[in-house]
Amino acid sequence: MKKSTTYYGLFALCFMYSGRYLLPYIKNIFYDAVVAATGFTHTQIGLCLSVYIIASNLFLIVGGWLADRYEPKKIMLISCVFNALFSFGVLIFIRNFYLTIALYFGLGVTNACGFWSPVFKAISLLGKRDEQGKLYGLFDSLYGLLAMLISFAGLYIYSHVSTDPVTALKGVYLFNSCLVTVSILVLALMYKPLPADAVKEEELKRKATNREIFSVLKMPRVWIFSLLVLGVYGFYSGSGYLTPYFSTVLGVSIAFTGVLATIKTYGLRIVGSSFAAFACDKVGRLKFMLIGLCVCVAFMVTFMMLPAKSSILVPIIALMLVMSTVNLSMKGIELAALDDINVNRNVNGIAIAIATLIGMNGPDILLPIIFGNILDHNEAVTAYKMIFMILVGILVVGIISCAVLMRIKKTDAQKTTI
Repeated sequence: MKKSTTYYGLFALCFMYSGRYLLPYIKNIFYDAVVAATGFTHTQIGLCLSVYIIASNLFLIVGGWLADRYEPKKIMLISCVFNALFSFGVLIFIRNFYLTIALYFGLGVTNACGFWSPVFKAISLLGKRDEQGKLYGLFDSLYGLLAMLISFAGLYIYSHVSTDPVTALKGVYLFNSCLVTVSILVLALMYKPLPADAVKEEELKRKATNREIFSVLKMPRVWIFSLLVLGVYGFYSGSGYLTPYFSTVLGVSIAFTGVLATIKTYGLRIVGSSFAAFACDKVGRLKFMLIGLCVCVAFMVTFMMLPAKSSILVPIIALMLVMSTVNLSMKGIELAALDDINVNRNVNGIAIAIATLIGMNGPDILLPIIFGNILDHNEAVTAYKMIFMILVGILVVGIISCAVLMRIKKTDAQKTTI
């Protein structure tokens, strides 16, 4: 298969991924417009997102099972069709709370069942075992670029469609729905999986049995791998609190803080994931993450020791940006490490689902509650020091898990040579 086919496939997956989550989290960008357009109370708006997240968590394991039992491309295409219908439904019934709740639940189900595990399995099927880090890194880098462009496009549409915020928001809703619809055609035409390694294509098409899929639940290495994901992603999720630290403690303007957040979210993601794409397969994916985790611990300890003074703002910002780049380089390729610990690609859909529940959804649900409570009950400088110590602890969990997995990999290699 030509390399161009692989890159076309990556683009198709990134394009679909980039437009998939704009609608469920649209309140984060256009909150006041959402209130005006829907007529919902603040509680009702929050409840819509809560229902979406609950549905996503409930059906995540089902999505892993589907990814291992059926061809990921077919699952994603079906999911995209329903996602597009639900997206148009949210626009049509924008002022009907109960139908909106039902549609958000449907969006959560389609994203969990037909997208999350299937899309990452689809990435792994685009290349050989020794190319997984490169594929995942390029995917995350390209996603960062496309997500940034789509976000700016949504902002442009909102500011130019109409001076009426309700009409302008409907334009963004329509843009998102059309984007999902177009992604169906892009995926159908551009994605073609590569037979895994040197195996015959008919072997690739052999689907895992239910017994094989659920045997993954009994594999200690999968649960340890989930803790590694927790170390990498948990730090990424929690480090979002580094940004308000600049405005709250160091006195930086909110506008400048927003610029830092944008650079950290999109710009550094492109840089970090691109670097990881070409470096991790040469160094070794687990070794790459172990080094990255250790570097982040060193930087976080340094960050904590620096006095909270605006006079040293430049070195503090530089430290934060470098640390974020290292973290994002690991985040881009973390799921590629499944190949390093000999989890068969026939069953990696369920493994990805487990790692997502523990390593990604866990921090996203718990850390805002924990950190919010710390900030509510402590003076700002003290509160952020406590938050930083928790982040260091999360990184240490990742280091220990990574070291254990490297030991498991070494033991597997020794058994193979016997």
